[in-house]
Amino acid sequence: MDQKIGIIITSHGKYCFGAVDSLNMIIGRSDYIKTVSVTPTSSVQDIEEQMKHAYDELSQDCKEVLIFTDLICGTPNNVAVKLMMEKDNITVITGYNLAILVEIINKRNCGCNDVSELLRDEEELFRNSNRILKKEGE
Repeated sequence: MDQKIGIIITSHGKYCFGAVDSLNMIIGRSDYIKTVSVTPTSSVQDIEEQMKHAYDELSQDCKEVLIFTDLICGTPNNVAVKLMMEKDNITVITGYNLAILVEIINKRNCGCNDVSELLRDEEELFRNSNRILKKEGE
């Protein structure tokens, strides 16, 4: 098994597809990334099957899997947390944005194969523009 970290990006609607399209434009295509989209016609069972399938594919080559969900307590998040409770190599991150995905995937692509190291600086990715501008103006 490879030491890579697999990534599942999931969302309500097509947000996850747009995130991957943007990632491809910014950093190029990356391996070991899967998407799971929830549509108005998706049942919880459908979503569970899609997420399990994405996990199974990634876990063939990856030691750990990060699942990014759009909203806490939303169906994608609930399904991801349920899967995380069944597997010991899943970490669920809720409330992703493009900056977080770019940073984490760049670190991973540069050889960082430790989830805690990948996520160590994640809080730095949130920027408070008011605070930044205030500091610059001082």
